[in-house]
Amino acid sequence: MDGNQIAFIICTNNTQYYNECIRYISELEVPEQFTTDIICIQEADSMVQGYRAGMQASDAKYKIYLRQDVFILNPKFLHELLQLFQQDESIGLIGMVGCSKLPENADCMDCWDIGSMEVFDGRALEEDFKFKQPSQEYETVMAVQGTIMATQYDVGWQEDLEEVLDGWDFYDIALSLNMLKNGYKVVVPHQKKTWCYRIKTWENLKEYTEHRFRMIQTYPEFFKCEENQEETLQKFTEQEAQICDVRNNMIHLMENGVYPVMEELAEEIRMIWPTDMQIREMTNMMEIYGLEEASNICVNHSEWFRFHTWSQMYESYQWIRFVLIRIALQKEDDRIDELKNKLHMGQISKDAVIKISNISLRNTMPVYDCLFQEKMEEPLVSVITAVYNGEDTIGQTLDSILNQTYKNIELIIVDDASTDRSREIISAYKDERIKTVFLEKNNNVCNAGNIGFEHTKGKYVALIGHDDVWEKEKLHRQVAFLEEHSSYSACFTWINIIDENDNISSQDHFLLYLRLCADNLSQSKWINRMMLSSNFMCAPSVCIRKETLEKVGYYRYGLLQLQDFDLWLRLLTEGPVYFLQDRLTNYRQFSEKSANQNLSTINPGQQNRTCHEEQWVEYSYLETIGDQKFISLFHKYFKNPNALSKKEILCEKAFLLWKWENCFAVKLFIEMLEDEEMRDILKEKYQFELNDFYNMNRKPLLFDLSHKDKS
Repeated sequence: MDGNQIAFIICTNNTQYYNECIRYISELEVPEQFTTDIICIQEADSMVQGYRAGMQASDAKYKIYLRQDVFILNPKFLHELLQLFQQDESIGLIGMVGCSKLPENADCMDCWDIGSMEVFDGRALEEDFKFKQPSQEYETVMAVQGTIMATQYDVGWQEDLEEVLDGWDFYDIALSLNMLKNGYKVVVPHQKKTWCYRIKTWENLKEYTEHRFRMIQTYPEFFKCEENQEETLQKFTEQEAQICDVRNNMIHLMENGVYPVMEELAEEIRMIWPTDMQIREMTNMMEIYGLEEASNICVNHSEWFRFHTWSQMYESYQWIRFVLIRIALQKEDDRIDELKNKLHMGQISKDAVIKISNISLRNTMPVYDCLFQEKMEEPLVSVITAVYNGEDTIGQTLDSILNQTYKNIELIIVDDASTDRSREIISAYKDERIKTVFLEKNNNVCNAGNIGFEHTKGKYVALIGHDDVWEKEKLHRQVAFLEEHSSYSACFTWINIIDENDNISSQDHFLLYLRLCADNLSQSKWINRMMLSSNFMCAPSVCIRKETLEKVGYYRYGLLQLQDFDLWLRLLTEGPVYFLQDRLTNYRQFSEKSANQNLSTINPGQQNRTCHEEQWVEYSYLETIGDQKFISLFHKYFKNPNALSKKEILCEKAFLLWKWENCFAVKLFIEMLEDEEMRDILKEKYQFELNDFYNMNRKPLLFDLSHKDKS
């Protein structure tokens, strides 16, 4: 065995991914006196078979097994691995991500909890806070994830495992357990900066489940099964068949250019995000297609929409991501000039580059610096900050506004009669862009916000609470988007949640975090989703078109919990909204010990008020929306697709309110049933009579459930 050789063993079935993987390997620093070798395994029937063949084909002491979809970012990767191996001969296996405990049922898909890896899952980069970083040089684990695994001993896989694990799953768990059985440590190193980037490319739940049950049988000392294997396999077999049908249908639509149908299908998929990577990527591509359609500056769609096979489309689309990753890493690459030329010639749209960057990278700044150097016009942006007793945070908030790279702003600060040092801190700022309004009597946030709205002179209006913080590029990117997409009413950004000490605490508020990092939907889909599930939009992340704001009106004074929710619905009536999927807003949520400081803290009384306001907002929205606008936004949800008359539209509104579990639906039905003509319409067009209403009205609504819980 050659103690000075390092072998990379790669199973591959995709030339584009393999070449990209090799590009990063070729840039690694090789320690003195060491040589490297790359063993490419093609046409393997399984990972175990391929990796065993690679292991047997090399006499290198150190072997690195990696998937073709993994790119090694750390140029000193080999130095780091060798240092760990050489200082501790008991280490047999090193992985970038590991698990401290294996689940008894062998379902290891979500067991990973230690380490670091940049992973693009088709929707966005996976949350980096899901992993704990080793506190020492390394941490011992029960198993490492097989995306990349390094060994200094050829323990490998026993021959009979080729028959047991004849697919692409559990090869990593099997190797880890074999190492442990042979007395070697399985470890994850501490990474000051993440060493590897991965693009998920394959996940078949049916095959995964089959191999999970085989692992249970093969390693009974580690796993046990308490579920009905036949039923579980049947469930995943059906699910995988459905996914396959959806994927094939989408590919057929893409190859035949049936993009209007694809857009609707992609929007439905954004609500569920199935595990299939190709489905997710086609969904992303259709979002780009819609942005290009709405763009003021895009002449042609990006080049992949002109290809006739899915493989060509996907390769062209993936090429963009590969180049953008290189730009973000500030690595030299001759493809960067090629991408610049494609942008200049209109072969790739700015929308495509921004969308792919936002979902693929943690830091998009290098991409903007490299590709978008043009100087844009800077229309005035009015920033409104409502303040009440914010002495601990207001200075940081104001600094984040005034230090924006976008300079043409007016900052309207409305202090709602603070009793602490807020006014003193505000008054110390001498920037000529600041306008202050000091109220003598405390009212509420709607009053302060509306006073701010009344003072605005900008083309765009942005909101921020006295305890929130913006990243410096926020306004620049939002204004650029709105200037280039004039049909959009507003632009939001994704968020990070921070605590009172400015630490990112998104994991502690995970459900809120996910809700406010939403996917992009059409007007009607957004309205329907919000009516069913309340608000998804974060006020301090918004930038609103002032013309639209003037058209729909400001906050309603009677609302205290859902004034934003009400405003977003009205904005959506006039045009779509867009989420820049870049975390440019830091939304503060205080910990429990400081919860009384938090503007967004909810207590039981506020929960009741929220429920009451939600019911009224939904009813008011449908009551005031014009019939033609209602038809255009909600026709897909009609019980009677041919409804056109005013009274038929009223029926549709009543049924829609009932679908949303809104108590005002009862009011509409009672009023309609007083009208003989309405009774005839309900009977003839909806097969709905008085007894149907009696029976329907016996079913619980949201109010009934909340009242029952309260009592």
